Amino acid sequence: MVLAYEMEYRHPVDERSTVELVPYTHEFKDQYKALYNGCYHEMREALNIRPFDFIQDDSFFDSGMDKVYLLIKDNEIIGSVALKDGEIDDLIVDRKYQGQGYGKQILLWALEHMDSEKIILHVADWNKRAIRLYEKTGFEITGRA
Repeated sequence: MVLAYEMEYRHPVDERSTVELVPYTHEFKDQYKALYNGCYHEMREALNIRPFDFIQDDSFFDSGMDKVYLLIKDNEIIGSVALKDGEIDDLIVDRKYQGQGYGKQILLWALEHMDSEKIILHVADWNKRAIRLYEKTGFEITGRA
């Protein structure tokens, strides 16, 4: 059984993002697939969630990609996030850029671009680092799954 938390944005922070994200385009499909699978592979393997690489084929890209935004530097994806009807989803940062503040900047950007009174996200208990980031940025745990 995988334990995940629902977190809600309840304590707004007085901080603005210093980055600008762009909408996903298919020219980044291969990079995005590698980034997505790379970011979730370790967790999925540790929790024995199969397949370990979630994106198996191009059908993943058939819907929902209009809600995905990318942080690009020198034509390379640093990270991304999906904004889905009041939910921040799949916030990921390439391993080589982790620990440099990009996750926080992407999260702040997402908060600035959400068009919802209530903002939630879901995170696995396994991802302690993300939980700490979310709590420091104004989220609190409101449920467990």
